[in-house]
Formats: sequence, structure tokens, C-alpha cells
Amino acid sequence: MGADAALSQELRRLRIAAGLTQEELAERAGISVRAVSDTERGLRGRLYPATAARLADALGLAERRKERFTALARGIVGPGGRMAPLPVSGTPMLGRDRALDDLTARLRNPSTRLVTLTGPGGVGKTRLALAAAEKCGPLFDDGVAFIQFASCRDADAAGLAIATAVGANVAHGTVADMVCAAIGERRMLLVCDTFEGVVGAAPLVGEVLARCQRTSALVTSRTPLRLLAEHLVRVEPLDAPAACELFAERAAAARPGLELSASLSLVNDICARVQGVPLAVELAAARVAHLGLGDLRERLSHQLEILTGGPVDDDARHRTIEATVAWSYGLLGNTAREALAQLAVFDGWALTGARAVLGRDPLPDVSALVDQSLAAAPSPVEGHGRYRMLDAVREFGATRLVESGGDAAARDRHAAWFLRAAEAEALAIRQTGQHGAHWETSADLGNLRLAFRWFTDAGRSIEALRLAASLWMFWLWEGGFSEGRAWLRTALAAADDADPTLAAKARSGAGWLAYLQGDYAEARLHASVLRRLAEAGGPLGRRNALTLRGMIALADRRPAEAAALLREALGAAHELAGDQWLVAISTLNDGAGLTHTAHLVEADRRFAEARDMFAELGDETYLARAVRHVAAVRLLCGDLPGAARALDESLAVVGAADDRWGLGETLEGLAHVAAVMGNVRQAGALAASAAVIRRSLGVAPHPFDAILADQHLGPLRGTEEFELGWQEGDDDQLAPPW
Repeated sequence: MGADAALSQELRRLRIAAGLTQEELAERAGISVRAVSDTERGLRGRLYPATAARLADALGLAERRKERFTALARGIVGPGGRMAPLPVSGTPMLGRDRALDDLTARLRNPSTRLVTLTGPGGVGKTRLALAAAEKCGPLFDDGVAFIQFASCRDADAAGLAIATAVGANVAHGTVADMVCAAIGERRMLLVCDTFEGVVGAAPLVGEVLARCQRTSALVTSRTPLRLLAEHLVRVEPLDAPAACELFAERAAAARPGLELSASLSLVNDICARVQGVPLAVELAAARVAHLGLGDLRERLSHQLEILTGGPVDDDARHRTIEATVAWSYGLLGNTAREALAQLAVFDGWALTGARAVLGRDPLPDVSALVDQSLAAAPSPVEGHGRYRMLDAVREFGATRLVESGGDAAARDRHAAWFLRAAEAEALAIRQTGQHGAHWETSADLGNLRLAFRWFTDAGRSIEALRLAASLWMFWLWEGGFSEGRAWLRTALAAADDADPTLAAKARSGAGWLAYLQGDYAEARLHASVLRRLAEAGGPLGRRNALTLRGMIALADRRPAEAAALLREALGAAHELAGDQWLVAISTLNDGAGLTHTAHLVEADRRFAEARDMFAELGDETYLARAVRHVAAVRLLCGDLPGAARALDESLAVVGAADDRWGLGETLEGLAHVAAVMGNVRQAGALAASAAVIRRSLGVAPHPFDAILADQHLGPLRGTEEFELGWQEGDDDQLAPPW
């Protein structure tokens, strides 16, 4: 569910629960009825902090529910503007009240811009950071971006991960330029987890904080970033009472009904032997399912005596973690040990992926890992859940895998699986069930990054190019243009011996990502290469080359040339047996050329044909786009009621499909209708809301719409009424882009 849909549904639910009409709620809150109505209809994805607070008060929300509502209304979002709740632990955080209070106080202080939580693996840095981010989230008006770096191998990959997380998708400049342009004056909190593997990205963090004065960062890392602005906070092991409480809680989960009140001295000894490190405490507590407390204490004493010794310093605590994981590992059967090592190549896994790497049914071994607290199972209600290992366990498993000599083979199987999955989902994303396919891909983004890095590091340029080319539409809907374009550039540069069909597919994807960001110079370069490749690429290559050239001509305001190229592309698409989606999109594009050469009746017919084809395919995203194009033609023909009906239909489809890009384009269409009807202020507000969404996704106005905007909105820009409407619709308070 997208941010707009989540906010609209929550406000409507709370209003109905309070027994209020929209008018009554608006009166109580001291805001306009339209503001309430637009929010409930999903036309406003965020609210001013003061507006959100007034609504919460008018609804009579208790403090905790008020905090949740205002955080939702302020748009705590992730990639592409989508809701991305901070990861939630299935167990309570114990013994950290004082540390949490200190950390939140630091984050509330505007002069403290960078806080780094340091400490050994398993000490609880991530858990503490997430708790602080959740508690402080409402203070950051423009949201919290969570970035997990476990799947990043170097500073470049880390920079692109940050760019994707904050929607940094401007077409030009360095990664720092892109990130800073995306953040701008926004008040954001960046939560950067597991930074020790990408310390080379520290200068990027420093530059972002220097240039974006209202943004702060909370980092977890085993090593400092060594930046001037950095405030180091050492996360210490739990004190004895907290460690014992954690042990009791986890032991009760492992052995329901267990009573420990008579065995507190044994529990205290056990926690002391693992030195209060939370992960070690939890792993030890899981053993009560198989051992008595006395046996547990003895076995811990023997294990840790060998592997620790000496003073209780950082290295000793790290060895204690390794020792505790090693002991749990030693309790596994041989196949489960092998599974732990091989599954360490994942950044979280579904059972299908685990089967591909292990070569057998993974469930028995995965169940053993979960039983031993060496892996965490997804929630039963989690739609896209993945099994996960804590970093310390994953690191332990990766070391065992290297020692066994099986690292390269396991990573080969991992990368090959995700290449096949990406290629399959590239097709699934165009038909019925497309949103499920997108979310499956999004859930595995960390694994896809690992696979791409493995291919590029191993010099396997063709597989890297296949992976990058398969994901271009995913990046389009995910809002990760910068990362997608970087992958394609890297892969194309390395795979100069790729066959023409694959090269053309990659060039087409790279060209479209550039085009949709308004980078027409790079799009022209790809179109030029595509034109040469088309000779060997058959009808598909010719169709793709003609389409990109035609759309560039439209962007250059050469409509006659565009129409001719797009008509020829439609002919090439009809030569492709069985590819109904390409015929549908080519039909839609042909209608665009006809529209801007004033062949409106024929354009309307083309759009209706495309609409019906997309409906048959189950592609809701392009179904809504076809309906919006129908609306555009109806408006040009003077049929205002017909245009409004079509846009209402589009609004219903994009709302149900969680299509933020489609919502932005629909709002743009509604702005055009309002302008033609003489509702200048409403036109300004709707146009601004559309611009906010485009900025969050990093896309430029599509030339098809931009030409119409010049006609419908151009004469109104700069007028007082239009500018007032713009201010109402622009939650980011950015200047109009003209």
C-alpha cells in the first residue's frame, strides 16, 4: 500500500470511528472540507505538520495513536515515495531505557547531525537505532529513510543504495549531487545500518550532511566513520538484571511454562559467562529447550574458556559472540550446518531461493536454524517475508563457507537464481499479478545487488547485462532510476561482445530510464546505437529503436516526425507473434503521435484499443495510462464530462493498484480539466500535487502531457490564483519548476 492510500484509508477509518462527517471533522479541525475530502480520496499524500496535529486533536486521538497518525501524515516513506516502515523486531528491547533516552535526546538536538552507534556484532546496535528512529520519527517532518548496507560490497554500491532510499533520481551529477538534490531542505533522518562494510562511503555521508542542513543521520557500525560531525555512542552489553530478564523472556519462548524464580543464580551465571551480549544471551536461552540450566552453564563455561580468556575488552566480547554462535552451530546436524553456511550468501531468503542454492528441500534445515535461534522466520501474515540471519550469524556462516571451499559455487547458484527470477518477473510485471511481482522483486533488492556485484566482480559481463536489462521496468516503478541507470552503464561498458538482441534490450531499457527522467541527450545516444543494432535485431529491435526515436522527436516538439516513427513502430510490433503487450503499448504510442498531429478521432480509437488490450492482459498500470490518454483527447475535443469521467476511472485504478506515478499523471490531467473549466486555483493545486509526486519518483513530465500542459496551464502560470493553488498543493513548499 502506498503512502497516499495508507493515509486516505486511515483518515477515513478514524473519522467514521469518531462518528463525524467530513464537514464536521473539517469544522472541528479548522481546515477546509476540501482538504479532508482530497486526503480521503488519496489526492494528498502528506499534510503539513500543523494540519496533521489539528486533525488528530479533532479526532480525539490518544497520544500514541496521535503520534502514529501524524507520522503517517508527514510521509515516513521509503523508495519511490512508498511506505517503508522501519523493520520491527519480534521481541521486546530490554535494558536499554537509559541508552534510548540518551540517543533520542541527541537526535532531537538540531546541532547533533550524525550519531554513530558502535560496538561488536550482536550487542544490539540495530535494535537500539530502530527504537530511537521510531520514537523520533515524528520529529522529522519529511520522514525516515532506512538503508541496510549488508548487501553492498563497496562505497559505490552504498552510495546508490542511499540514492534509491531517498528517491535521488536527478538525471545528472555525482551520487552526492543526486542525493543532495533529492533531500534539499527536507527534514529527514537517514538510518544507515551495518556501515562497517562500506566505510569508504563515509565521505558521502559527510557531504550530504554538510549540504543538507536539515537532515540528520543515525549510523550503526562496528567502526567509526571518522567524520568531524560524528558523535560516537558506544553500545554496551546489558547489565546483569537486564540480561537475566532477556534470558527469562527468550527461555520462556523456547520452553513455555518454564519457571526460573528458583534458579536465578544459575541464570545470572549463564548471562555472566556470555558477558551480557544480547545475541549471546538469546542463543543461550534457546538451549533450554534441550538442556537443564546446570548443564547449560557447564557447557558455556567449557566453550567460552577455550575461545575467550583474558580481559573483557572489545575483542573478547566479539570472540564470545563467535563462541556462542559456534556452540549453537555445533548442536546442528551436518546438513543444517551446511545450510547455515550456504544460506549466509543471502540477504534474507524465501524457501524457493534457498532450494536453488541448497539443491534440496530447505525446510527441515531452515526449521532447525530457526529452532536454534540462528535464523528468524517471517511473520505468518507477512506477505513478502524472508527468513533472515543476524549479521553476526551470517558472518559466522560466511566464514564457514569460505573454509569449506564452497563459497564461489554457492554464490554462483545464488546469482543464477536471482537472474532467472528477475527475467521471469520482468514478464510478470506486465500482466495480471504485476504488483505482486513488483513487490517480490523489491523484497529481494538486497539479493539482486549481491548478484549483480558477483557477476561484475567475476567478469561475467553477459550475465550482469542480462540482470541489469531485466530490471529496467522494476527500477521505473520502484523509483530507483539512478541505481538502474548505473547498473546498465556498468554492464553495457563491460559487455561489448553481447549479442545484438541482448545489447538492444539493454540499450532500450537504458534509453527509457534516461528519457523518463528528461535526460534526452543520453536517450538520443542509446537511440542512435539501437538504430544500428536494429538491423540484426529483427522486428523487436526495429520496434524498440523506432519507438525511442519517435518519443524523442515528441520531446523535441517535432510531432509530425514523431507520429511517423511511432506508426512505423506499431507496424513492427504487429510482426511479433504473440507479444500482445508490445502491440498494446505501441498502439498507445501511436495514439500519442496522432493526438499531437491533431488526428483526434483516430487517436481516440487507438487509445480505446490499447485500453482494451491492457485490460485483457491485466496490466493495470498501463490500463490507467490508456484511460488518461482517452481523457486527454476528450478534453481536446471539448468533451469535459467525458474527460472527467475517464480521469475518475483512472483515479480508481491507480488507487487500487498503488500506482504513485499514475496518480501523479492523473492529477495532472485533472489540473488540465480544472483549467479548461476556469477553476484556476484548483488547477494550480492539482498541478503542484502532481509535481510533488514526480519529484519523489525522480521523473520528468512525460512529453505527451507536457505539450498539453503548455496549452492548458501555460496561460495561467504566474497568475495570483494559480500560484495560491500551487502553494496549497505543494506540500514540499518548492518553487514551481518554470
